[in-house]
Amino acid sequence: MLSINTVARVVVNTVRAGASPASFNTGLLLVKDSGYTASRRLMTYSSGTEAAEGMAGLGFGTDTEPYKAALKYFAASPAPARLLVSCYPASETLSRALNAVLDQTASFYGVMVTDSSCTAADWLTFAQYVESLPIPLMLFVPVTGTVASAIAADSVLDKLHGAQVKRALPFYCSSISDCAAVMGTAMGLELSHKGSAFALCYKTIQGIQPSSLTQSDVDSLKALGCNVYVARGYLHLLLENGSVSNGQRYDEVLYVDKIAEDLQNAAVSMLAENPDKMPQTDDSTAQFINRFSAILMNYTDMGVLASAAWRGSNVGPVHNGDIIENGFMLWADSYDEQPDADRAAHKAVPVQAALTLAGSIESIVITVNVQV
Repeated sequence: MLSINTVARVVVNTVRAGASPASFNTGLLLVKDSGYTASRRLMTYSSGTEAAEGMAGLGFGTDTEPYKAALKYFAASPAPARLLVSCYPASETLSRALNAVLDQTASFYGVMVTDSSCTAADWLTFAQYVESLPIPLMLFVPVTGTVASAIAADSVLDKLHGAQVKRALPFYCSSISDCAAVMGTAMGLELSHKGSAFALCYKTIQGIQPSSLTQSDVDSLKALGCNVYVARGYLHLLLENGSVSNGQRYDEVLYVDKIAEDLQNAAVSMLAENPDKMPQTDDSTAQFINRFSAILMNYTDMGVLASAAWRGSNVGPVHNGDIIENGFMLWADSYDEQPDADRAAHKAVPVQAALTLAGSIESIVITVNVQV
């Protein structure tokens, strides 16, 4: 399968204030396997029952982390529809193991490793490799041990946060397999939200118990970009904050990935399905912008984008403080200004977009005024 990046390439620049997978609702478990054979490189399961039978058939007992991870993944509510499991030999690096899967399919978004021997350096190397790939993926990182060891200098949290990794979601948990429940929840929520947006923050994670942490523990872990699953009050079991190592929310990264894929596929479809040629004129630019506007308006309707003031630096016609109606603005230069080399290479003038995300509310202050 050849990449469509050579036909239509999407460049995403994230402005903070002051190549794509076919499935964003599927997770992949990478499992180190002492009995590895080529036939165990890639399996697909569609339910917890099927996964349990499959993992047992591979020789993973019910007390092993790979077996428990597969079950906890499907225990999520809403449940995901599919899980990929890839076994790899102990002699293989995580990067090579992931590449072997990508040689066969890119139909997944979440990635999790069940190997307990990974060091902090291993995690950082792998997370940076995932971030360098031409297709967007999200690495779910289990963080076990004491809180003190989790937040120590040179720990996995310290390294991921220090490198400001944006494609790793660390989760503090009592066992590696608990992290699969978070990945399953994220994949299940994406599957069930076809016409609306979701936030991972404050979701209940089925199949695992909340961690017994003090507020000081929670604050220390969150300060390094770690997610926790805790009980608040007597009624609420909450995942906090549903964020990646650099502090961005998981859903923000996910939806920007989805927008990029939709725009890319729309551009390729316009070029491939057009019975006539698209001339290098401003009329063709207008066609691209009209198609892209329809796509982005759908994300506005879903609640991903919303009208807001642009708080980033000036870009194109957009200046700091300008209101971005409906959460997006598209523009392109005229073909009159196109460089000769680009025209000779039959390139379109670049179409640019400014997006303002709708965000999500995570706290509220309630003021009660009482007359006595």
